[in-house]
Amino acid sequence: MRLIAATNRDLAAMVQEQTFRSDLYFRLNVFPVELPPLRERPEDIPLLVRHFAEEISRRMNKTIEAISSETMQALCQYHWPATFENCRM
Repeated sequence: MRLIAATNRDLAAMVQEQTFRSDLYFRLNVFPVELPPLRERPEDIPLLVRHFAEEISRRMNKTIEAISSETMQALCQYHWPATFENCRM
């Protein structure tokens, strides 16, 4: 079985503080991939916007021909907080 887990928390520090199980951290930390938050990679935003727009348009059988420059600029200037409390699903 393969498991992929993602978090914005410092699990190593949490293990030291004894707020995260060390045995679970050991199992999760086999092949760590660290990626800076989106707010530190603004050059990725236009690519991600286009990808998700294409994906959603395909699912909805709609055509999205363009994304306005105002929308793209707003998305690029957004702070992109990295807490799950800010996510609404």
